[in-house]
Formats: sequence, C-alpha cells, structure tokens
Amino acid sequence: GDGLVREIEFLEPLNVAILSERRVLPPYGLAGGQDGKCGENIFIPHNSPSVNLGGKSEIQASPHDRIRILTPGGGAFGSADKE
Repeated sequence: GDGLVREIEFLEPLNVAILSERRVLPPYGLAGGQDGKCGENIFIPHNSPSVNLGGKSEIQASPHDRIRILTPGGGAFGSADKE
C-alpha cells in the first residue's frame, strides 16, 4: 500500500512529541510479497536545515516551523511472479 504525506506548520511556540513505528524496519510482506517502505518524520525549522527525527522524538517548535510525516507503505501479499 501507499503511505501518506502530512505536513503541519506551527503558528505558535509549541512543545511537539511524536511516537511512531516502522521508521527503521519496513512493514514486512507476506507469502512472497515485498516489504513496504519505511516512514520518516522530518522537522523543518524556519530558516534552518531540516532534521530527521526518527520514530520517537520531542522538539520545541517556533512559529513557521513545520513537521513532515511520511507514513510507511504496507507490505505486499503474494509474489508478483505468476507461473
């Protein structure tokens, strides 16, 4: 399955926490299906380089900072090869 991309811009100073899975190990496929893709959590400070937050993190966000959450894609079921 396809994952989603969500991006949130903060309008006020805020303490932000994220707790997520499948950022290091991908969702596994079954019955010969391929694994899905890992997700990512990226903090994009206003006027600074972006930072990969990993799966579990807490940050202080300022106005106009953003967080981009890329959810993992699901693993496939069954082989794509037909005999």
